[in-house]
Amino acid sequence: MQPRLRQVLPWLHFGAIAFAMWLAFHHILHLKALYGAFWELPAFVGLGLIGSWRWSLLVLRWLRGQLYLRWRFRRWRRQAKQIPLEALPPVCLLVPTYKEQDWITERVFRAIALEAQSLPQGLTVLANSSSEAENQRIREILEEVDPGLKSIELIQMLQKDGKRKAMADGLRELARRGFPRHGVIALMDGDSELSPATLLRCLPFFAMFPKMGALTTDEMPLVKGSYFFSEWFHMRFAQRHYQMCSDSLGRKVMCLTGRFSLFRAEAALDPDFADQLSNDHLEDWLWGRFQFLSGDDKSTWFWLLRHGYEMLYVPDVLVYSIETLSGSVVERSYQNMRRWFGNMLRNNGRALALGPAKTGGFLWYSLLDQRLSIWTSLLSPSFLLIAALQGHWVSFQLIASWIVLSRLVMLLAFFAGRPSQIKLLHLPILLLTQWAGSLVKIWTQMNLVKQKWSNRGNQSIDAGGAAWKLGLKANLSRFLLWVQVASFVGLVLCLNGIISPVADWQGWRLEGQHPQVATGEMAIAQAVDYGIVPNDGLDDAAALQALINQSTAAHLKVQLPIGELEFQQPLEIKRGDVTIQGHGKGRTVVLLPASVVQPTSMAQSESAMLLSSQPSTQAELETVRFRGLSWRQLPATPDALEVQA
Repeated sequence: MQPRLRQVLPWLHFGAIAFAMWLAFHHILHLKALYGAFWELPAFVGLGLIGSWRWSLLVLRWLRGQLYLRWRFRRWRRQAKQIPLEALPPVCLLVPTYKEQDWITERVFRAIALEAQSLPQGLTVLANSSSEAENQRIREILEEVDPGLKSIELIQMLQKDGKRKAMADGLRELARRGFPRHGVIALMDGDSELSPATLLRCLPFFAMFPKMGALTTDEMPLVKGSYFFSEWFHMRFAQRHYQMCSDSLGRKVMCLTGRFSLFRAEAALDPDFADQLSNDHLEDWLWGRFQFLSGDDKSTWFWLLRHGYEMLYVPDVLVYSIETLSGSVVERSYQNMRRWFGNMLRNNGRALALGPAKTGGFLWYSLLDQRLSIWTSLLSPSFLLIAALQGHWVSFQLIASWIVLSRLVMLLAFFAGRPSQIKLLHLPILLLTQWAGSLVKIWTQMNLVKQKWSNRGNQSIDAGGAAWKLGLKANLSRFLLWVQVASFVGLVLCLNGIISPVADWQGWRLEGQHPQVATGEMAIAQAVDYGIVPNDGLDDAAALQALINQSTAAHLKVQLPIGELEFQQPLEIKRGDVTIQGHGKGRTVVLLPASVVQPTSMAQSESAMLLSSQPSTQAELETVRFRGLSWRQLPATPDALEVQA
C-alpha cells in the first residue's frame, strides 16, 4: 500500500462510519415509533439543554484552537524568527531522573547534548539523579556527543526524598550559583526526549513576551510494551493539543506539563517557588492538611497563575514522552488516571478560588467545567443502560448511534493536523476514558488525600491521625460519595420517567383515600382496586367502564396505575365531571386499537377529551378530563402514535 493511501485510509474509514451513524441517527429520529419511547418531555428538554451546552463548548474550543493555530501563533512564529540568536536568554535544563533504564537515559541526554551544540552560548545542565553511578553514566553520554563538554556546564546532584524535593533543591542550587534571572530554566523529566531545535524555537518567546512566566510544548508518546497503552497516549496527547491551543489564545494554559516546560528564571528562582514545589499542600475541609505527592507541574502552574504570569503553548515543537509498560495494562491505566485526575481535582478548587479576574474568564470557566463534566459524561451511558433494561430498543439504537457519531466527530477534531495516525481503536479508548475516567473522578473527589505514584518507586500518601478520627472521616467520605451518586441516579430516573416525585407524592396521598366509589360530592377511586391491572395484556376498558357507570358521585376522579393499560374496545363516557388521572406522561400509557376513536382536541392537560362512539353534548365534553397519560396505538398497528394528555 502506498504511504499516502495508508495515511488517508483511516480518515476515509472514519468518515464512512460517521456518515453511516448520521444516517442511522437521522432515520431513527424520524420514526413514528420513537414517540412511543420511554422518555417524558423533561427528558428531551433536559438532554437537549445539556447536549447544546456541552457541544457549544466543544465547538467554541475548536474555533478558539483554530484561531490560535492558523492566525495568532503563525504571526508570533514569524516574529520569533526575526530575533537573532545572540539575543536569546541563557538556559538551564533541570533534569531529575530516577533509576531510568539505560537506553532511555542515553536517548534523553544525547538529545540534550545536541541541543547544547545548536545554541551559540551553550547551556547549563543540572542532573539530579538517584546515585553516583547514574550521574557517571549521564556524564559519559554527554561527553560522547560533546567531548570535553565545551557547550555544556554540567551540575550533578543526588536526589533526596523524591522528585519534588530534587527539583526544589536544584532551583536553590542554581540561585546559589547566581544563574541569571533574565535566563530560562527548563523543568523536565528524565524520560523526555527533546526534538531537534526545541530550544531555538521556544526561547524567542521569552524575549517577545516580558510577562510570560512559562511555556510548554506539544508531546508525542514513545511507548514500549503495549500497543493499547501507546494508542491511549496518542489519543490523550491529541486531546491535550486541542485543549491547549484553545486555552493559549487567552495566554493561559490548564497545565505546565512536568514532561518539559520552560520557566522564566526570575519566577523559578523565587524562594517561594521552590518552597511550593517541595512543600505544596492542601487544606481540605474533610481530610485536613496533607502534602502533595505527585503533580509538581500543577504546583508550578498554580504559582504562576496566582502571581499573574502569562503562559503559552507552542504547538509546533515536539517533545517525546517515553513510556515503558510491564504488568497489567488495566492496573497501570487505572493508577495513571487516579494520579492525573487526583492532581487535577486537588488544584482545581484553589485555582477557581482565585476568580476570573486573576485566571482569565475562559480559563476560569474551563476549570468550573472540569467539575461539571464529571457527571455529564455519564448521562449517555446511563440512558443507554436504562433503555436496554426496559427493552426500549428504538431508544437504545438512537442513543447508541448518537454516542458513536458524536465520539467520531470528537476524534476527527482531535486528530486533525496531528502527526499521530487516527485509528478505529481510538473510538473504544475514548469511550472508556470518558466513562471510566468519570467514575475515577467521582471517587477521587471525596478521597483527595489518597495518593499513589506507581512508577516512582510505588510511593503513596494517606491520611494521618488517630484511628477513630480516620474512621469517622472515611465513613463521612463514603456517605457523601453515595449521596452524590444517589442524587445523580435520581436525576437520571426522573429524566427517563421512571420516577416522578410530584406524581408519586400525589399517588401516595391518593393511596390514603378510601378505595370505594362513594356517593356524594367527590369520589376518588384507585383503578387497581377494580381489576384494572397494568402490563397484564388484558383489556382494561371494560373494568374502567363499569367503574365509571356505577359511580353516583357528583365528581369522580379515577387514579390509573403506572404501566401500560389496554383499551381493546371503545370507552363510553356519558356523564360530566370525570377526571381520569395517570402518573405522568410516559409512565401511565393507554394502548388503543385503530378502531377506537382518538381524542381530537389536544391542548393542555386541562383540556376535556372523550373516547366514545356515542355523541355527547359540548358541556359534557368540557368536564371530562384526562391528565398525566400517554396515548399510544397497540403494537400490532404498524405505525405507533402517541398523543400526550
